[in-house]
Amino acid sequence: MRRLARCVVRKHPGGTRNTAKGQSLLFIALVLAFLAPFVFTVIEFSERQLEVAHMEDALQQATRSAVQLFDYAYLARNSRRINEERAVQIARQTFVRNLGTAPELAEDPETLAQRVTWLVLPQGGSCRFDNGQTVTFDQPAICAEVRPTLTGFGLLGYAPYRPLITAAATLDVLDR
Repeated sequence: MRRLARCVVRKHPGGTRNTAKGQSLLFIALVLAFLAPFVFTVIEFSERQLEVAHMEDALQQATRSAVQLFDYAYLARNSRRINEERAVQIARQTFVRNLGTAPELAEDPETLAQRVTWLVLPQGGSCRFDNGQTVTFDQPAICAEVRPTLTGFGLLGYAPYRPLITAAATLDVLDR
């Protein structure tokens, strides 16, 4: 013989109401079934945005450090020039150091630094990035772009992704 759920009749100020045991448990299970994937997706998306911001910051600081390498002999003669080889070397070193032990990076920081496209503009000029953005400078500048392979948080099993990371830097003009 099958056993049926007992209904309990309770008196409420607004009248009577029939309730079955376990009804709220079923409701919570249904809500969690739809809410959990949404929460995990938000966590994954936020983590990916944080990873991209980390890479952007590391590359921006590397270009900023490298552009500081003016050739001071030229500067003394009222000319501006960047020591290009040294600037790229410093930029790579700074980029690798800034990445540190980035857990989201699917490749070695040294290997990634070798893949960065550095453009040194000793007299100024324009940088055109793969995303179509163009930046123009009237003084020495350094531009860089790279597509790192990031693994992501992996909570939902998304595949690694390769965002375009760009950076450009020049010396700040001092106003007197």
